[in-house]
Amino acid sequence: MISIAIPSSALINENDPKIKTFKIGLIARACAIFRVEEIIIYRDPRLNESNLIKDVLEYAETPQYLRKYIPLKQTLRYAGVIPPLKIPSHKPKRLKVGELREGIVVRVGPDGTRWVDIGVKALAPLKSKAKRGARVTVRVCSKNPLVVEEAKPEEYWGYRVKLDELKNVLRRRNVIITSRRCDVPKIGKIGDDITLVFGSPEEGVFEIMERLGIEWEGECWNIIPMQGVETVRLEEAIFATLSILNYVRWLNEV
Repeated sequence: MISIAIPSSALINENDPKIKTFKIGLIARACAIFRVEEIIIYRDPRLNESNLIKDVLEYAETPQYLRKYIPLKQTLRYAGVIPPLKIPSHKPKRLKVGELREGIVVRVGPDGTRWVDIGVKALAPLKSKAKRGARVTVRVCSKNPLVVEEAKPEEYWGYRVKLDELKNVLRRRNVIITSRRCDVPKIGKIGDDITLVFGSPEEGVFEIMERLGIEWEGECWNIIPMQGVETVRLEEAIFATLSILNYVRWLNEV
């Protein structure tokens, strides 16, 4: 599983909420393109916009037909500028027998049957223990009558978002900090679980660690040597790092 960690101050250089939303959308696109399964937002006391970043990332990952269940929030007022992810879980409303779809448990019947919205007019009955309001992945067994069963996707299906502290992120296994302070890595075999930690547009991870009084020793990558600009923006660093990581992983598999 690939995870990335970004600071709550990721948008510190932006004042326009529409631009902030669009930049979060670019991060969501990068994560979807390169199959990131977890995005961690670590708290930076200098600017804590964790809720904005989390709300926009989760909205982008939600299939369009399920977004009506997301409460209206100020953080999502410019959601229209988010570029579509078009990941496999974002299906059209037209059903196909055998396909997997995301749904939301709308209600629970007296007999325990879950009634799930999978993007069509009729709710699908489902035998499950999922609670009301939970997201579920189902396989369409029949269209008429509508029959579904719980299923586990085998392809990339999206990412989840969580909030955490930087010190906790750095305790994970296979943590890699990205920073221009570091050496260019000689990337060989990469494990299945890896967490890439990024800094803010104004401060690298090491500067944030120093300000928070965190000491850490571990692997560190400078993935953009000979950069031709004064600073690399966060969304640019994420695209660059994930693209190289993706290429190396592909080489290891072929």
